[in-house]
Amino acid sequence: MKTILSTLSAAAVLLSASSLFNAANASLIFSEDFSGGSSSLVNSTDASWADTSGKGFEVYYANGANRRSMSKTYDHDNDSSTAEIKIPGAIEVNDDLGSETLSVTFTLDSLIDAGQELLLTFFAGERGDASGATVEVYNVTQDISLSGILEPVLGAGEWIYNSFSFDAATTISGDEIQISWTGGGTNSGVSQEIADVNLSIVDVPAPATAAIFALGLLGFGVSRLKK
Repeated sequence: MKTILSTLSAAAVLLSASSLFNAANASLIFSEDFSGGSSSLVNSTDASWADTSGKGFEVYYANGANRRSMSKTYDHDNDSSTAEIKIPGAIEVNDDLGSETLSVTFTLDSLIDAGQELLLTFFAGERGDASGATVEVYNVTQDISLSGILEPVLGAGEWIYNSFSFDAATTISGDEIQISWTGGGTNSGVSQEIADVNLSIVDVPAPATAAIFALGLLGFGVSRLKK
C-alpha cells in the first residue's frame, strides 16, 4: 500500500507540473501595470485605450487604493508563500458611469502556431457591489470573440488573480485584438478594479501526455507491490 501511495503522489506531482507548462512557456504580447498613470494610457503609441464615458481614465497608485476600498498590496506572483508587494498601479473601470466598459486595442505582431493558445491574466477587485462585471478578448479584424464573455473573480477589497486560456487558431499576425472589461454595478461608486494585465501566447501540452506518464508510474507501483 505504501508503494502505491508513493507512486500516486509522484503521479500527482507530474500532473501538477504539466498544468504549469503553459506559464513556463509563455510569450508575452501585451502587458500593462498602470504604473505610468492615466497619461501613459492616453499617450500610448502601442495600444489604444477607451471607455464608455470618454472622460479620461481613473488610474491610481497604492496610496489611492484605500479611497476605493481596495488593498494597497497584492500577491504579485500568485504565490501565497511569498510576501505581498504594493500595487504598481490600478484602474477603476467605472470612472464616471455605472457598468462602464473599458477597452484596450492593439495589433498582434506575433504568430500563433498550431498547438498554442492565448492566456489572459490580471488581478481584479471589487469596490462595492460590482455585479455583472465581465471581461472579453475580441479579434476586431475578424469580428469574432476569442474568449467569449467571461466573469472574473473579484475580491471584496482585495486583489484576486484571474487566469483565462482560450483557443486563437484563426488569429494571425497583424490582427487587431481588443480586451474589454465591464465595470458592473449601477453607478460610478461601485466598480470592477483591475491591476497587472498580461496577455500571452502559450504552448498547449500534447493531449494526455502527463496522464500517460502518471498511469505508467501507477502501473509500475502496482507491479512492485505484487512482487
